[in-house]
Amino acid sequence: MEIEEKILKLIQSKKSGILQNELWKTAKIDSSKCSRIVTKLEKDGLITREQDSSKGTKTYLLKPVVKKEKKAKNFNLLMTRDLFSPCTGCSLECIPENCVPLSEWVYCLEVE
Repeated sequence: MEIEEKILKLIQSKKSGILQNELWKTAKIDSSKCSRIVTKLEKDGLITREQDSSKGTKTYLLKPVVKKEKKAKNFNLLMTRDLFSPCTGCSLECIPENCVPLSEWVYCLEVE
């Protein structure tokens, strides 16, 4: 396992975060190498780094970035008989009660 992956896994294992001065000791690497790796992981958007004080020493709290899963978009409510609602993307300024395309689309809903 590459050292960057090892560092990232250590950070990810601590959901509430790990102090950078603890990280390099746990990973058994020198502090400057740890700092370079942490900077790269932060630039890659894999971790966040917040300034912290540990026993009067300036350090950083490192936390993993939790990526939210993208939900698949469901357009079924905008469709009937494989036709999008005419209001989707419509640029006409009309009154819904008098809109012929909308009335026809609603009629298709009633028929189903």
